[in-house]
Amino acid sequence: MPTFKAPQYTKTVNPKTGAQDPCYTFNIDFNNDDYISFVAESQLDLSLQSLQKCVLDNLDWWNTFVGQFLQASVKFFSKPYTVETINKITKHTLNGTTSTHYPVNVVLIPKNIQICSGNFMVNWGYTVEPMIDFPDVDDVKSNTIELPILPVSNETNLVDGIQELNMDDLPVGGASTDDALELDSPAKFYDKQRLKETRLKAKLAVYKAQRQMVQYYEKYGDNSSDSDDLETSDGESEDSEDEVQS
Repeated sequence: MPTFKAPQYTKTVNPKTGAQDPCYTFNIDFNNDDYISFVAESQLDLSLQSLQKCVLDNLDWWNTFVGQFLQASVKFFSKPYTVETINKITKHTLNGTTSTHYPVNVVLIPKNIQICSGNFMVNWGYTVEPMIDFPDVDDVKSNTIELPILPVSNETNLVDGIQELNMDDLPVGGASTDDALELDSPAKFYDKQRLKETRLKAKLAVYKAQRQMVQYYEKYGDNSSDSDDLETSDGESEDSEDEVQS
């Protein structure tokens, strides 16, 4: 809801009679974002005609605004007035800063209301905003991390799960920058990536198995492999015992 300040009393010259008429200015503070707006395709749209159309398109908002003013300022008037009466004598002015790029969104803000020489004058200000505003590229990059994809080949070494880049896989000289870049088809690139991941997982599995075998040997002092048969306490394998029972 807007806040209407107490009126400031001044005098102004009546353009018709030349007499000094009293003038009352009510400054307005908006404490919310309940504004009306329109789209300006060019600088020519920043006009009183566009303001009038926007007010008529938002007539409920306008009537509420006038009603709030009358309610907040009733003690300064000699008699009560209605919104309909005020609408018959209302005039408007419009001031703001133009834009160098169009189209723009024009936000209308009533700055003050002046009652002078029998006129109810609403003085509007406006601000212009871009229609679509993306954040700066530098701001986006500062909040993101780009991870390089290292190639996987037969020469790739794995140490404690960390991939080491084989220097032989890097291009020699300036061949990689002098030649045009060729892009694989999406299907071929996807299959190639899956193949690389599979080979890397296989190498990692072999490494883990070898490390577990070394740990087993250091702990128990003998080798163990998947081909060893476990034997029961009487020296016979479990498979032979099952055959006897069957």
